[in-house]
Amino acid sequence: MRARDAILAPWKATQLVLRAADDLHTLGERARQNPDPVGEVRERLNELGALLAGLISVAQGLDNTARTIVTGGNDLRRTGEALDDHTREIISGGQDLTAVAEELASSMRVLTSALPEVLDGLSSVEELENSVGTVADTVQPLQGLTQGVGRVSGRLSRSA
Repeated sequence: MRARDAILAPWKATQLVLRAADDLHTLGERARQNPDPVGEVRERLNELGALLAGLISVAQGLDNTARTIVTGGNDLRRTGEALDDHTREIISGGQDLTAVAEELASSMRVLTSALPEVLDGLSSVEELENSVGTVADTVQPLQGLTQGVGRVSGRLSRSA
């Protein structure tokens, strides 16, 4: 102990005694104002119990909400995975569709380049059709004569 502490010790002891007396006075005042501190403690414990019951109820609600969120999250994840699979199928189908479209475009280019020749051939077919009609008109009157010649040649070949 240092000299200064020894000199101040009575002063500090006096301060502690005065503080204890003040605290005792405060406790006395409090006891006079509220003669039944046990009742107050019970009342406060009851309030605390009600608050705890409310907190437990809220915690249970939060737990139920958390479970719902977890379940919904799992459902959402599964839906996302299914959509991912569908997207892959759509992309694959789109690539197939693109290949078919390219083949169609190529065929259309060939058809477009051949179309003038087909149209020229069509006019030739129309001319040929007209010529066939003319030949048919010419041959029709000779048909009866041809049948007669056929009968005569059939008789000649049987008699020979």
